[in-house]
Amino acid sequence: MSNSGNSGKSEQQKLNFKGQKPQTKPANKKQRADSSNSTNASMDELSNINTQLENLTEGLSELREDIKSTLKREEIEDLINKTVSTIMGKIEITMAKTIETEVTKQTQTLNEKLTGLEFENQQLKQKISDLENNNIQAISELQIQINKNFETSREALKMANYNEQYSHKNNVKIMNIRETSEESENMLIQTVSNILKTTAGVELKPEDIIAIHRIPSKKGTTRPIILKLKNNNAKSTIMKKRTPMKAKGYKLVDNVTKRNQGLISRLLLHPDIKNAWFFNGAVFGQTTSEERIKFDIFDNINNTISDFRNRSKKFQTEASV
Repeated sequence: MSNSGNSGKSEQQKLNFKGQKPQTKPANKKQRADSSNSTNASMDELSNINTQLENLTEGLSELREDIKSTLKREEIEDLINKTVSTIMGKIEITMAKTIETEVTKQTQTLNEKLTGLEFENQQLKQKISDLENNNIQAISELQIQINKNFETSREALKMANYNEQYSHKNNVKIMNIRETSEESENMLIQTVSNILKTTAGVELKPEDIIAIHRIPSKKGTTRPIILKLKNNNAKSTIMKKRTPMKAKGYKLVDNVTKRNQGLISRLLLHPDIKNAWFFNGAVFGQTTSEERIKFDIFDNINNTISDFRNRSKKFQTEASV
């Protein structure tokens, strides 16, 4: 586009072109005698007009160039679109940078929090691991103690059972002797003495009797009699007469503890045991292979039989060498 000077000049020339006719000095009417002077004046005026026309032509040319250089509508729209696109692009870049900065900031904050949480999580895991290890150790120690206590209690019960059975070693249990409503201790002594004498030919001396009484039994059955004797000789004398007593409907058995009686019942239910009994303070079982094995109240029957057979094989092997 032309500079401001040319623009002003063009406007001035355009104004002169469209406006009033440039003023010229009026010709002074002179005498014809002055025709030479008049002709000169006319020539000057024509020269001025020609100059103005040239200036006007030049202004029109410049105006035409200015018009040519003026932006068309399409170019203006394109320029606006490009300008808007440029501005929007810059805005988008600015917003993207702002968002990226904010996202980076928030991400960094979250990462810091996450790092802190991971650290706390590791500490908690370590505490849990320590607690688990401590608990495992404590449980292990408790289990060891429980096992020890279990073994101790088993041994204590075995010893208690042994002591109880030992206290019964001179006792005889007599079954199926009819009970009367007015029965007393003296009457029991008299009844038992008469039955032993008449049935088995045994003379029961009063000084051999320490105590005599009945013990509870199942409802509807006759309560057995426990006869506690002074020594084992007196007991043996009576127990030797079990066969004739049984023939008369009476039964003589050892006074076995509940635990030993339970062991006998358990043995009789086992498929490898065909018989079980109490003898001399202990419980024995006879296998289907005719093996006589001693059992205790907490024995695993299968294991006890297996151990007995292994010992027998070892003994036979050593004996044959």
